[in-house]
Amino acid sequence: MAVALGAGLALSGVDLLAMAFASAHAYDPGTVPWVLGALSAGSAVGGLVNGAVPWRSAARERLLLFALALGLTVAAAGLAPNLWTLTVAMAVAGAFLAPALTTAYLLADETVPADARTRAGAWVNMGVNAGSSGGALVAGLLIGRLPLWACFALAGGAALLPALSAVRWRAGRAADRATSAGDTPPGRAGATGRPAEACPAGERG
Repeated sequence: MAVALGAGLALSGVDLLAMAFASAHAYDPGTVPWVLGALSAGSAVGGLVNGAVPWRSAARERLLLFALALGLTVAAAGLAPNLWTLTVAMAVAGAFLAPALTTAYLLADETVPADARTRAGAWVNMGVNAGSSGGALVAGLLIGRLPLWACFALAGGAALLPALSAVRWRAGRAADRATSAGDTPPGRAGATGRPAEACPAGERG
């Protein structure tokens, strides 16, 4: 849900940032729909490719990778020298958007019991919608107060932060499991700490 929220924040922020970019660089406002169209087209292509690829990695791993790629691409888009470069960057960002959201729904289905899948999907959907609303609000407040590249970086960071937090949380859990496994005796040990061996019948006493 957190990754879906971050993706929604980044997506809605980009809509306003594209208009601000065109205005700041004296482009015709009529060119902005091409930027947003590239984002949608990239998302459509990314979704189709994601559905066609027989993934071997787990959905959790794919979700984190898609979110990281989305956030980095949106953040880098703020460095675009012109509107056409920004259009290409948005198409690339879109290619990771649909796979990220689709994988979030799939992971929600895998994580919960069968009778809770509808509720889990609703939570993910709420995350996307809340992010879409909040991102537009935050972007509107920041545009004009911060440089555009910083606004793009914050929009990308909204997608990056949940993914990085999840990576760190997983690494912490893996370390805890490794520590617990190291503290657990592998079996009954003798006085020397090695597993006790059965004594021949004649040597028992």
